[in-house]
Amino acid sequence: MSINSYHYPLFFMMSILAYKFVLALLFGAAVGLERESSQPKEGSAGGMRTYSLIALLGSVCGVLYVNNLPVLATALATVFFAIVIVYYAIGSLTTKDFGMTTEISILFTFIIGALPMLDIMPLQLVVALFVFLVLILSIKAKTKKLAAGVTGSEIESFTTYAIISLVILPFLPNIGYTLDHMPVVIQIFNNIGINLGQFETLELINPQKLWIVVVLITGIDVFGYILGRIIGNKKSFTVASFIGGFVSSTSATQSLAQRSQHTQAVNYLIGAALLSNMASFLQVFLLAGPLNGKWLISLLPSLIIMVVTAGLLAIYFLKKEEPELHEKEHGIKDFKIFSLESALRFAILITCVKLLTKICLILFGKSGFIVSSIIASFVGMDAIIINLAEMAGTTITLQFAVLTFLLVNTTNLVSKMVYSYLQGTRKFAFRLAISLLVVSVLSFAGLLIA
Repeated sequence: MSINSYHYPLFFMMSILAYKFVLALLFGAAVGLERESSQPKEGSAGGMRTYSLIALLGSVCGVLYVNNLPVLATALATVFFAIVIVYYAIGSLTTKDFGMTTEISILFTFIIGALPMLDIMPLQLVVALFVFLVLILSIKAKTKKLAAGVTGSEIESFTTYAIISLVILPFLPNIGYTLDHMPVVIQIFNNIGINLGQFETLELINPQKLWIVVVLITGIDVFGYILGRIIGNKKSFTVASFIGGFVSSTSATQSLAQRSQHTQAVNYLIGAALLSNMASFLQVFLLAGPLNGKWLISLLPSLIIMVVTAGLLAIYFLKKEEPELHEKEHGIKDFKIFSLESALRFAILITCVKLLTKICLILFGKSGFIVSSIIASFVGMDAIIINLAEMAGTTITLQFAVLTFLLVNTTNLVSKMVYSYLQGTRKFAFRLAISLLVVSVLSFAGLLIA
């Protein structure tokens, strides 16, 4: 019999209900499959059938609740939760294993089965929760391995970073302090016949913005360290160089240049140095993005060219044939995660660079700003990038900020060429210099695209 217009809404509702039941069964089966594969021993909490039934029970409770039977739904859920609690108590006392992963996964599967029926959140979000559940359960071996290798100093570093980012940052004022906030200082200068003029409105410091920089810098270090732990093989100098580039590409390049004195296999060292510099280019995304998205978009063509060029050159040198290695030691210098002292010193450096460049901009215009930024680039690029990100689109134009970045980046690369010449072999220094020169020249092509 055909479905007429009167029966169509009921048929549609039943189809949706059946779809949600099937979806809940698939959720349960997938979780059960993961549990069964990770715990194949006898006496485990169950596999595909058990978890499918748990998800189905959750769906039934959800249907009962939305159809004006909350007492029955609550009773079923309470009985189920009580069974799980009893199961955990007996199992933990018997096996002396007090872990709760299995029991929590059982409860979560029940809830995942009920959520599609309750319609209290979008179905896409329910699917996302299911995916995260399976993902978390599946990385058990990796998390155990990672936790086993965590040292006390690492925990101290992560705790310190949590204090820096979650405790101190929210309480700092987001106010740009100028000489106007210090009338006593202005009065002193006026008394000795000095009119500060434009310098009275010159922003000296914004505590919250300055601390955001500290959070970003230390966060990049933490990210690079965690990435190295996940990838493993810390003695591999190519991976270590890439990770080290997030901390200090100059230090990594210097270390590789020194190693070139002890081996003839310089191609791998050059490839590693290029990977380190590629990491420093990627770091620009992490630094500039949160501070000034518009400037990052203007800088994007040049950044992509720099990253791709450095990456291709690194692959070229890493794949080149090498003579037999005769190195005195393996692996490059291990980098510390971070230290609060260095982060504070960096904050002071940023303040000095910002004041220097702004003063030069007031006194000498754009030419003075470029010169001061180039001089500051010998200290490091991070402070310049952050300074440009804060000023681009306000104090200076986006295009001028891009040009300044490319000029100071070239200066920074030249300084690495000089360090390599002074501390490494001529072969290493020459090949690295040619490679960095190619990266620098091609980066200016981004101005034609932007």
